[in-house]
Amino acid sequence: MNEFTLPELYCPFPYQINKYADVLEKHALEWVLKYNLLIDQSYYQYFCKSKIFLLIAGSYPYCDLEELKVANDWLTWMIFLDDYYDTSHFKNKPELITKLHNRFFEILSGAEITNQDTPHSRALNNLRHRTLQIGNPRWFHFFVCALSEFLDGCVQEAHNRANGILPDIETYIILRRLTGGMGPLFELIEFCNHLEIPYFLLRENIILKKLKMMSNNIICWCNDVYSIPKELRIGDPHNLVLLLKNHKKISLKHAITQVSEMHDQEVQRIIELESTLPCFGQELDAELAKYISGIHAWIASHFHWYSHSGRYEVTEKLALEEDVKLVNA
Repeated sequence: MNEFTLPELYCPFPYQINKYADVLEKHALEWVLKYNLLIDQSYYQYFCKSKIFLLIAGSYPYCDLEELKVANDWLTWMIFLDDYYDTSHFKNKPELITKLHNRFFEILSGAEITNQDTPHSRALNNLRHRTLQIGNPRWFHFFVCALSEFLDGCVQEAHNRANGILPDIETYIILRRLTGGMGPLFELIEFCNHLEIPYFLLRENIILKKLKMMSNNIICWCNDVYSIPKELRIGDPHNLVLLLKNHKKISLKHAITQVSEMHDQEVQRIIELESTLPCFGQELDAELAKYISGIHAWIASHFHWYSHSGRYEVTEKLALEEDVKLVNA
């Protein structure tokens, strides 16, 4: 059997772990236990192996502990929700997901928790209160808008699965930028670092909007490459590698190579794009530099996380077409 090693993707950005990483690890487990988000013993083990806290500790390397905890719990909530939608209760039932999301938006608007609320709703209520204790309401509005796009993406993906829809490449790339959850996680760069960047600049400037979009692509495409063994096992077609393979009628190895090249080219393009940013004055330039460093930190942390996380680990040997076996680098 031929062996194909998953490629080492290009990542030129520095990687640093927040000094509170060990404290965060303890908090992360306590929080999911407090809100009963671990459905059984196997998921508990899966959560511990995933090391979500380590991804967050590298993505926000300079922020204080309370902000770091909030960021960790938002990502954990989104990941748990994504996993929850893969269970038999929700699979191929977008209408149930939409109903749950409607309740989420009520909670995000300040609705009180009831006895009928799910653990995810209770955890969301906690997150809202803790986030608003630190962040201002105007920023929280933008965060919720970004979060709603993630939730909308989850519904669209569920609709595709329920109806057997295999999106084309362009449609998938747009959808992937939503389901990857990077919108709200990029918003947390402002929150964690207490940045003050005007709306017109961070959310309307063409270069910065493009920079965030391309950075989103980089992280999602990296995930699609490194998660391919897991998604082959569970049969999930929502992966850029698998869509390229199916639509272009090429081998899996060739599809992985193509996505890897797309990733590396996108990294090079954002470096070139950053060099075109004009000056906005000393104070704003300093804030923007911190924000862009935050994006770099996310790309680097996400890249390095795969070496430590067991979230995408597949214990079974995968025999693929053309007698190729995938192994991690």
